[in-house]
This record gives sequence, C-alpha cells and structure tokens, in this order.
Amino acid sequence: MKAVLISLQDHTGSGYKIAESVNLNSNHFVEYMVLLDDLSGHNAYKYPYLYSKKEGGKNGWNVSQRVLDHAQSIINDADIIHLKGDELPKDYNFYGLIIPKDKPKIITVSGSFFRRGNSNVAMPYKPISEYTDFADLITTLTPDLNYPELNGIYTPHTLKYMNNIWKSRDVPIINHAYSGNNKKATKEFLEAVEILKAEGLKFEVTVTKDILNIECLKQKSEATIFFDQMSETGWYGMSGIEAMAMGIPTVAYLSDIAMEQGNIKNNPVINCGNTVEGIVETLRNLITTDLSDISKRTFEYAEKTHSYKASAKRWVDIYEGM
Repeated sequence: MKAVLISLQDHTGSGYKIAESVNLNSNHFVEYMVLLDDLSGHNAYKYPYLYSKKEGGKNGWNVSQRVLDHAQSIINDADIIHLKGDELPKDYNFYGLIIPKDKPKIITVSGSFFRRGNSNVAMPYKPISEYTDFADLITTLTPDLNYPELNGIYTPHTLKYMNNIWKSRDVPIINHAYSGNNKKATKEFLEAVEILKAEGLKFEVTVTKDILNIECLKQKSEATIFFDQMSETGWYGMSGIEAMAMGIPTVAYLSDIAMEQGNIKNNPVINCGNTVEGIVETLRNLITTDLSDISKRTFEYAEKTHSYKASAKRWVDIYEGM
C-alpha cells in the first residue's frame, strides 16, 4: 500500500516522523511532502520543500511546473491521501495540488488553528463540519483536539530514539525548556521554584532557552525531573515526550477533558493542575520521593505510546482499515 502524507509546514517534524515510522517498520510506504519552507534555517530533518520563497518577494512562493507535475503524479498514484495540519484544501485544491475525490482521505490535526473554545491557543480556521465533510477520517496528535463530534482517533506524536538514561541524584535537577510568550507557563514554574527554595528544599533548576535542539536534549538528559508545561491545551508536548523517552519523570497539566477524549489510562505523567500552588505541591512531593518506579513506568509508557514501533502499528492499522 502507498500513502502520501502532505504537510503545509512541519516545524517539529511531526509529519515526517509518522512517515518514517511506517516506512521503517512495515511493508507499506509513505511518501512525504512538505509544501512551504518554514524559513527558520533549522530544518533538522533535511526534507525538501515543494515551494520556496521568491528572492526579494513579499508574500510570493514559487515552484517549477516540473516539480509540481511530479508531486501531482505521486498523489495520483497513492492509495491513501493523508494531510497533516490544520488547513483544508479549497475545492480539493491544496496549494496547486489537486486532491483526488475518489481516494480515501485522512486529516491529522495538530494545533491552535483547529482547537475550539475560548483560549489563547484556540484560533480555528474552519468549522468542524468542513473537516468531516472532506475527510474519511480525522485524527489528532493531542487528545484535547479529539472532540466527540469528530468521531476521530487520537494518534499520539512519535519519537524515534528512546533510551532510559535516568539516574537518581542526591540533589535533584529540575529542567524546563522555555518557549516564547509564556506558552508553557515558565513564569508560573519559576514562581513555584522560588516558593520551594524559601522552604529550604535542596534542588537545582536548569532552564533551556535559545539553543539548538541537540543542546537542549543534552541538558535535559541530566535532569532528575522535567517540568514540561502548564498549557491551556491541558496536555504535554513534544519536549515532554523527549524527556519521557529518557525515563525522566515528567510534569504537566493534564485536563480531565483531554484524558477523557483520548481514553487515557495509566498515564505516568505527573499532573500538576493549572495553578502555581499545584506546581509547588507536585514538585515538593517529587523532590522528597524516590522516583525510581516513576522513571521505569514513564519510560515503559513512552515506548508503548510514542515509539516508532507503536506509531507504525497504529498507522498501519488505520491505513489498512481505510
């Protein structure tokens, strides 16, 4: 079976990793396309872009007709069309590529431009009905997006490399990866840290910021505890998955809605709630606890849920069921 997976942009490689997991762990093949260069200069996955920014242009993107024709031939030859991202084609035209009406279609949504509700991370492009009218199946990379009216499937983010390197320390190290605009509640995390220091608890804190991912991973690997985020999404992010894949006990805000919509059971991520007081209580307990068992369960969960083998099985089952 051949599928084509198309991302408009793929800043963290979430689409690429789906395709690679299937290609490395099954007899099926997923051709991967990214349409627009993210222009960051940090394309860690080295995939090519269909369109490039015009030299000196303001808003224009260009592509040769030969490249466009080749991309269209791949789409026409595929058994399944899989779009990753929050945008929809307009009248089956997706940035110059025609999506065949007669082929099974999947959309995997992943972010703020699909999210509903009244929050800073909810800026939906289109009504849910337009997604369900277009695609045969909707899947979501985080469970908070798996709204009941989708009749969809939660298909978690995946990560290639997993190695349980966690170790206990006499003085615990709490690591956190900063993201702009306080998206991960870094401000509230640091407030909680100051409260705990005032109580006389012994621990160290490292906050990664403005460094390459490989350096961020190196710093994260030395942590005893990882504080991921207290986000309005009510779930953990890719940075948290990276920590879990090292066996590092991971803290995040997990909302009841996300747990229910993802049918989540036995999740070892430590739920800090959505207040500074919740972070304080959670970290206080972890700093004064033997974390060996939590580390073991964290790594086992990461393998079972987010590994390439788990992703490949999940997507093969979906593709074969279309």
